[in-house]
Amino acid sequence: MGLMMVLSGPAHPYMAKDCERAVRETAGITPREGGMREALSQQVAKGLLMSVLTVGQHHMVEPEKWPDEMPAAALGAVRSAKRIKSDPTMANLRDTGFPA
Repeated sequence: MGLMMVLSGPAHPYMAKDCERAVRETAGITPREGGMREALSQQVAKGLLMSVLTVGQHHMVEPEKWPDEMPAAALGAVRSAKRIKSDPTMANLRDTGFPA
């Protein structure tokens, strides 16, 4: 998967920024406003969305066929994932200050 993402990077140089913007718009809150947990959730959702889009491109699914709700689905999957929510890193995060 990492190799696919690296190799598709030159063909889609703005994918990371576009996915980050889509997740942030879907969340309706910036990481600065939401705190560390929100920042981590959005970062993981961005990675998930990039992975799904990369796999779709690899299997030649046209971008127009991707649903507009995909950023919301990715963020929702991350926020509801039991393993992510129970991760000790998430439990130790403080919601004060801006994430580094």
